[in-house]
Amino acid sequence: MTSPQAPGIQVAVHGHPNLDTLLLWHPAVRTDADAVSALASRIATRGGVRVVVPTWEDGRDLLRSVRYARGSSVHPPDALSVVGYGAAGIAALSLARHQRRLGIGLRRVTCVDGAPDLLDPISGQPLEPPAPSPAGTEVDIVETGDPGWARATVDAWQSAGWAASLVPADQFTWRVSPSQ
Repeated sequence: MTSPQAPGIQVAVHGHPNLDTLLLWHPAVRTDADAVSALASRIATRGGVRVVVPTWEDGRDLLRSVRYARGSSVHPPDALSVVGYGAAGIAALSLARHQRRLGIGLRRVTCVDGAPDLLDPISGQPLEPPAPSPAGTEVDIVETGDPGWARATVDAWQSAGWAASLVPADQFTWRVSPSQ
């Protein structure tokens, strides 16, 4: 179901409203909304979560979607999880790093298809090294595209005290299509 309820941004919500919230940042929402909707529906059904999918163009939209997901959740807003693909995955990591400054808390962030040459769409900058962990946020990096970058990124987050994990590509099933 698409909702114009988030100020300035369209969101689709999948799953029961009483479930934990997962915010899904996928760039294909602009070019293949039906495929991303099908993915979100699968995640909601199999994962037992409420999935919020914004139609985003830039970092401001990503931040608006965080406010919407937190504000519309029936659970504590700091129980939010964020999954980002490509540059949005870098944004998810940056959001985790800056959560204290932003006055939010996150349960988990997952970066899919990250790479060293991607900029954070929120700041327009490369991903900063992780700061010491301010909270119990878990960080997952899916080993796709550049496995060396993924491993080094996990190591950096672990060294800074974060609960960070490397997820093998063949164990990650949240793809728009099986061929991804």
